[in-house]
Amino acid sequence: MISSQDRPCAVAPLLDDAQLPFAGRPFDRDAVAREHRDLVAEALASPTARVLVLRGSQAPTRDGALVLPLVAEVPGPTDDAGRPDVYLGRLADGTQVILRTFPVDTQLSGLDGARWEGLRTLATVVDPEQTSLLVTAQAVALWHRDHPRCPRCGALTQSIRSGWARRCPEDDSLHFPRTDPAVIVAVVEDGPDPASQRILLGRSAAWAGNMYSTFAGFVEPGESAEQAVVREVREEAGITVDTVQYQGSQPWPFPRSLMLGFRAVAHTSVAEADGEEILDVRWFTREQLLTSTRTGEVTLPGRVSIAHALIVSWLGEDLPGTDW
Repeated sequence: MISSQDRPCAVAPLLDDAQLPFAGRPFDRDAVAREHRDLVAEALASPTARVLVLRGSQAPTRDGALVLPLVAEVPGPTDDAGRPDVYLGRLADGTQVILRTFPVDTQLSGLDGARWEGLRTLATVVDPEQTSLLVTAQAVALWHRDHPRCPRCGALTQSIRSGWARRCPEDDSLHFPRTDPAVIVAVVEDGPDPASQRILLGRSAAWAGNMYSTFAGFVEPGESAEQAVVREVREEAGITVDTVQYQGSQPWPFPRSLMLGFRAVAHTSVAEADGEEILDVRWFTREQLLTSTRTGEVTLPGRVSIAHALIVSWLGEDLPGTDW
């Protein structure tokens, strides 16, 4: 990481859970107990345990809350090795919850009348504990779906440890859910006058329309998160940053990322998009950003994204027109 000991810079405030919907109130995962006991079996035998049902990537809701039916009210698990039951944990009231997943076209008569919605929609609708439960469910479900076989020998692995590991029957190797660390950074100019300070945003080739956001990328092997920030900004926007300050993190289960949020100060102001991942880069003052979003000239990330929180933290006020 490039340091700048002689440049004064205000400390970026840490983001809180209210700004990061996917990092909602945690539930008790019973992580120690699931190493030693089959908590899925215990939950299945309990008359009070509940099931978080995922049909594809959507969950059932009613009246702005997840529908968590009793175990007896949900059809049994499929024979698909990539869709095992998983013990998620225990809610604040002590209720045990397991995850059961089904293909997207499965008809589930016990959930007639429920509204099926995805995580991006539900994160700002259901309460924080349910959001945290759903984020975990989606991440672990996608891991089981994508990694049913041993990466060493190709044998079909078996779900163990209440769904939180898989064992290869051929070589006895253990495999665990993976999380890929990624950095996301608000690149800003520093200076004494807040009115003249600017933030640099980019338009990705992957986005349609006029969406602009902060810069992001995966951490490479042998690289610190701070080094990844400097590299990604240089690659995507052609500028050098320093004073890299951590602001907060957020799980992003699409399919299995952990977004590490930073603010960094631009060492140079002449930015140029790489033309491949990023098609355009623009500097905005606070007033320019607000005006551009109000007129629709620029669209910014929705509230579920840590990018939204990073921009709002710098802006000092909420963004218009970003409800999702």
